[in-house]
Amino acid sequence: MTNRAFALRKRFISMLCAGLIVFACGVVSSVLAAPQISPTLISTSTTTRAIALESVTMHAEPFSLASEGNFNAGDPRTRIEIFCMNLDFLAGEMTPSGNILVGDPNALTVDAEDAAHNHYPLKVEYVAQVPPLVDSQGNITTDFRGLYMVIVRLNDSMTSNLGDVLIRLNLHGMSSNRVRLAIGAIGGGPADDAGAVPTPAPTNPPTPIMSPQTLGQFQAQFSNPSMAAGSDGIRFLEQTTWGPTDSDLTHLRNVGMQTYLNEQFSAADSGYPSLPQYPANSATGCPSGTAPPNCIRDNYTMYPLQTQMIKNAVTGQDQLRQRVAFALHQFIVVGGNGINNEASWMQPYLTTLDADAFGNFRTILNDVTLNPGMGDYLDMLNNSRAAPNENYAREIMQLFSIGVDRLNANGTPILDGQGNRLPSYDQNDITTLARVFTGWTLGATKTWVVDGTTQVPNYLDPMRLNPANSNTFDLNQKTFTTLGGGFVMPACSNCTTLANSQIYKQAELDFMMDKLFNNPNTGPYVCTQLIHQMVTSNPSPAYVGRCSAAFANNGSGVRGDMKAIVTAILLDPEARGDVKTDPNYGHLREPVLLATNMLRWFNATTDGNLTTSGTREGLLVNMGQDLFNPPTVFSYYPADYGLPGAPLFGPEFGILNSQTTFLRANVINSLFLDNNGNGLLVSNPDRPTGTQFNISAYTAMAGTPSTLLDTLDTKLMHSTMSSSMKTSIVTTVTNVSAANSALRAQTAIYLVASSSQFQVER
Repeated sequence: MTNRAFALRKRFISMLCAGLIVFACGVVSSVLAAPQISPTLISTSTTTRAIALESVTMHAEPFSLASEGNFNAGDPRTRIEIFCMNLDFLAGEMTPSGNILVGDPNALTVDAEDAAHNHYPLKVEYVAQVPPLVDSQGNITTDFRGLYMVIVRLNDSMTSNLGDVLIRLNLHGMSSNRVRLAIGAIGGGPADDAGAVPTPAPTNPPTPIMSPQTLGQFQAQFSNPSMAAGSDGIRFLEQTTWGPTDSDLTHLRNVGMQTYLNEQFSAADSGYPSLPQYPANSATGCPSGTAPPNCIRDNYTMYPLQTQMIKNAVTGQDQLRQRVAFALHQFIVVGGNGINNEASWMQPYLTTLDADAFGNFRTILNDVTLNPGMGDYLDMLNNSRAAPNENYAREIMQLFSIGVDRLNANGTPILDGQGNRLPSYDQNDITTLARVFTGWTLGATKTWVVDGTTQVPNYLDPMRLNPANSNTFDLNQKTFTTLGGGFVMPACSNCTTLANSQIYKQAELDFMMDKLFNNPNTGPYVCTQLIHQMVTSNPSPAYVGRCSAAFANNGSGVRGDMKAIVTAILLDPEARGDVKTDPNYGHLREPVLLATNMLRWFNATTDGNLTTSGTREGLLVNMGQDLFNPPTVFSYYPADYGLPGAPLFGPEFGILNSQTTFLRANVINSLFLDNNGNGLLVSNPDRPTGTQFNISAYTAMAGTPSTLLDTLDTKLMHSTMSSSMKTSIVTTVTNVSAANSALRAQTAIYLVASSSQFQVER
């Protein structure tokens, strides 16, 4: 913004404020508190029409799509000023500029909806306090700094004849009221939201917050157990566990969120069974007629790992470690279907993610790179200088560390002068990095425990450099052109012996791990992936930026500290709060998370089999998620999957369609209503104990359906169930015979758990 533009705006707003025309609607506290407040957009006193101005001419609506004399050279798209209050900023999101605070536009999102229910994101370009009136001596005579002006750019997809649109502002997951704005002509557009009322200016300006709470002050509050007393305690457990339990919730409310995190960081790893290495050929490992029962199932499918993972999720004390490890698995992918479906080849990879989940991301990169399962899955294993395979070189950059585009620290793409994204690497970099990843092979073979003589591949130990010769090593100079701004790795100058060649290749690998780890993209990229998995699919850039800062420095100068990263994600203002009202907030519960939430909330005992062997048909597979068998290296669903009809990411929706939507409801039915509500029955050999629930506490409430629904609302949905949904379910449950209290409870649980309001975790 130019000085001229700011001066003009300041003078004009001062005149409006002096006349007490339109710019406020309430009173705010002089300090922030953890319970969040909703922003308020200002309207006229008699309608829900926004108080809004074209940012250059200061004309009121209707607004054209282009404005004359636009301050943004080369971009004539109209910018509009809207006015609001109750912006619950952190100190890092506001910086002093003269006698006002100017905000970070990346902390806010603004969207508009037209009559056809098309949604348009409006880019926020500027946000600041409304300047105060001052006298000739520079003294403030009337203080309007409790109000904010926000400048947004009209979306390129908008057309000149839209008429009225409804606009909304969001901060930290909290949305404002929606007000009307005219594009092209006044009138028409969508109906006002139910219960919408005018939000005009109060007589007295609200008290400004000139020293907002710092991020550290905000996070320090969560050492107090009282911060978990409300609905946010349940929300916190939804993000940190495979599903809340009554006992976990009681403990959390006794110790507080920060202590709970510290306990989880120290909790023992539940782990996976140590499986014997088997021959690559299943006919050898499980010979027909002589193999022990279930030999194929237990060695050449993911069954033992799948069942152990579910049992760990239900009863393990290291809930946060498991959630973080699974989040890492979602973007640093190995699939059992790509490594011969051998459980013993997959297990070390899963164990590595568990062990490293609370370590350093540099260690994660190194350990997964040298994991034999990963080497097999993405072809680094036995990669040779004669024809270097590019798979691992491509995916470690594209999916595991830096992503395809250069990023700002807040995760937004860096653009060139023409608005184009800049690549973080190019094809030459892929080809060159593939040459770095040459010469690595499996460790010394293992002796098969079954016969004591057969030698089997070693997928337990990290890959090693070829111990016999250096023929597969690329020892020549390597020139990178785009990655890291371009650099050269010199050829080996003394590789006349195998030992020296191995030293060179190890140093070369270490150098590249450091390059990727220290790349400025890595922090925002990793943070975005973890936030998607644990909190919300559409974090604000400011949220990503705060996590990225923790990735860069844990407070003690350490980069990549996973404990600091996880803490930053979970104790951020965008994660915390009893309720999030931004409709773009949250994420769809993927099948495994949907299932484990049910198992944990309703006190399940289970053998862990939610997906059978052989045909691989089962509850999770039916819902579209074959556990530990993601269909591609892009995981179970694309991380950048866009919601149809909305400008939003919704990764888990990539496996949601008409069929899996029906099957989700069918799975809940199978768990709670089939078999007279007895869960999954024993079915040998694959389900030795089955899965059963204890819902006696809910059955006891069934005599009063409204009480039952209130309890389910509090626990499963942390008191966010809409009144219409609650009324509908109460009516349905009431129609079930009061004599059948178990069926009443089962029906209520089924209807809540199969609802979209529950399945989108917010």
